[in-house]
Amino acid sequence: MWDMNEQKYYDDDKDADYGAVASPWTGSLDNLRTLMSRIDENIYKGTTREGHEERDPVPEKARVSIRYRAYWEGEEAAFESAKLQEFETGGDMVLKGLEAAVRTMRPYEQADFVISNELLFGELGAPPHIKPKADALFQVEVIDYSPIPDNEIPKEERDKFYVVFPQAKDLYKEGKIWVKRLRYPNAVTAFQKAIKSLKNCRMANVEEERQQTDLLILLSLGLMICYNSKKKPKWTCNVMKDIRRLSGNNPPWRTLFQEGRALAELGEYERARKAYLEAQKKQPDNEYIKDELFSISKRMNNLEKARQELWERSMTRFNTADD
Repeated sequence: MWDMNEQKYYDDDKDADYGAVASPWTGSLDNLRTLMSRIDENIYKGTTREGHEERDPVPEKARVSIRYRAYWEGEEAAFESAKLQEFETGGDMVLKGLEAAVRTMRPYEQADFVISNELLFGELGAPPHIKPKADALFQVEVIDYSPIPDNEIPKEERDKFYVVFPQAKDLYKEGKIWVKRLRYPNAVTAFQKAIKSLKNCRMANVEEERQQTDLLILLSLGLMICYNSKKKPKWTCNVMKDIRRLSGNNPPWRTLFQEGRALAELGEYERARKAYLEAQKKQPDNEYIKDELFSISKRMNNLEKARQELWERSMTRFNTADD
């Protein structure tokens, strides 16, 4: 664990008693809070080792392995510690404050937390061992976690947003990986599966509806990229209809860009140009949009020129026939 005074790690793998390490801070916890980041009114956090960036923080339903020490304010000895603690989030298996702290962490991450009594033992405490209104300092390390599969979630809960949303996010990440590998059918399968589950999930509040909409738009953009890459512009345009509905007819520029490509492929040059111009309003300095606008304008000019030449040839033949 990290020692805030000496600015170094203790080697927890040695034979020394894990719980015997003295508190790194025996001053006022109010002073320590000023050195930390505020998570909410009950939890303050100071990260001492970053976790795996490619992994999400511990989800609401997961089996997690941690190690931790907990200290009362002004006391050097830990009142509680565990070199290995395994529990399931969402199951009230540990103190609420400890679980809430762990939920902010990624695997491999180490952090210090000041947790208020409201998420520990409350205002009354548990005399004589726990004082009233006792806040505490926790040193926590997340070793790893694994999400709890659907079949371990009650059937009546499986279509709820809190269950479906993390799974849909994972499918979105999977789809992006397939796109990078140019495996578009695999990507389409992942995106479509996530979209179907999100559209059918039950939401509890406006915030969940907002998150659902944002992810549906990202997933739909992924489908548009795949369909354009597979030369299926009509399918791309059909997806765009859903995006316009989801966004209140205010789609992100990336979706407008993909729509422009699909319309150009269909020969709908004027509509393609309109889509690109709409995208450019949102991203005025984007060089890709500028290139596509130049290309579509050139195509339109060439088409108009060809039409004019055809008209002139037709008129010449008509006049010649009259003579």
